Amino acid sequence: MAEQDNGYKRLFSHRERMADLRRAFAAWLQQTFPLRRTSESHMRQTSRRALLKAGAAAGLGAWLASRPGDAPSATNADASAAQSPRVPLIHVTDLFHPHGDPDDHFDLASVYALALQGRFDLRGIVIDYPPGFRAGDPAVVAVAQMNRLAGLAVPVAIGTSQTMTGRADAMPDAPWRDTAAIRFILEQLRASERPLALTCVGSAADIVIAALREPALFRDKCAAVYLNSGSAHDNPARPEQLEFNVRLDPAAYAAMFDLPCPLVWFPCWNVTEVRESGESGSFYWLPHREALAEISDAAANLFAYMFGKSTEPKWLRAMNFPPPADAWEKILDGQRGMWSTASLFAAAGLTVTRDGDIVSSAEAGDSAVFRLKPVQVTCADDGRTTWRERTPPAPAAASTASARWMLSVTDVARYPGAMTRAVQALFKTFE
Repeated sequence: MAEQDNGYKRLFSHRERMADLRRAFAAWLQQTFPLRRTSESHMRQTSRRALLKAGAAAGLGAWLASRPGDAPSATNADASAAQSPRVPLIHVTDLFHPHGDPDDHFDLASVYALALQGRFDLRGIVIDYPPGFRAGDPAVVAVAQMNRLAGLAVPVAIGTSQTMTGRADAMPDAPWRDTAAIRFILEQLRASERPLALTCVGSAADIVIAALREPALFRDKCAAVYLNSGSAHDNPARPEQLEFNVRLDPAAYAAMFDLPCPLVWFPCWNVTEVRESGESGSFYWLPHREALAEISDAAANLFAYMFGKSTEPKWLRAMNFPPPADAWEKILDGQRGMWSTASLFAAAGLTVTRDGDIVSSAEAGDSAVFRLKPVQVTCADDGRTTWRERTPPAPAAASTASARWMLSVTDVARYPGAMTRAVQALFKTFE
């Protein structure tokens, strides 16, 4: 009988908490929309979908609602993460072994570190089908290594091998085996109880084809797509040049700007192929020693396996030991061009201060070394973008289908150092 009584107490306690949440949300609505009466009985009738979309709007809108004042420390940001729901996420990447560019492994480690910190609910990794000129195939071993390191079981899907014929090409006749990633994205959107985000640091094709096939699903269930491709400005010396990912599939890149969901654009280059940080480009140089010198042996082995283009079949057992000293020291002496770090933090609701602290984007204020600005942007069929900054919308409008945002680096001189310190802190998450 005592166990039954305890069960009733838990039930009633749960109901009381839910009632408190409804009353709090009703109060927020009344304050935000004062012309409309909001009662608790009305809250009970509010659809689940409306609540989900309101949550997505509040999350993305926080970037423009950032208030001035002292930014919280990384410790405070971690504490707040425990009280906030994790962002459901699919990470889309051109991750190969042997690697095409090692930055993709750094991005993968960053995504897993944010998942371990409770920022992401990592639903899956989509890896591009490799272009013919690549030496390697999809690095499924790297995902398996990260799953082992993080204690997770994140699934992998391989992207389409076909190039879009135009921005409206949904590939209706594509072979079943060639649409696995497209179907995976749609399945995860349907299954997610909250709006799901997608980070895209590789090909845009699988995301846009999924959206072309089921636009209403993207409109209702996709919180935002965080796109790392393109250039903010053409290179005057070579105006015909396009950013690498855009060249691979211009139609897919162009279709990204037609998505029926919020799009947050992080141009890889401020000026195409100019390898320096700029006001509207995500690129920065990452010194390996600063980012990797203090990571765990298991994490070090992941990077050593990748940098060494290893063919060792015992990739799992190698993670129990430190990498060979001479090879590791050579790795630490290098540096890496990085493009996607800011987009991964942004998708998690975070930013980085000028001093390199990882903080909530809603509370960073003027200390943030990067922020998001609302833009009006169009993209021609050949992958060339035209954009201009626009007036910030109200936070409630932040998640509308037409919402478009863009990276803005607020302190170009301090951006590389700040991002490097943030990555260093992030990688210490791994044991």
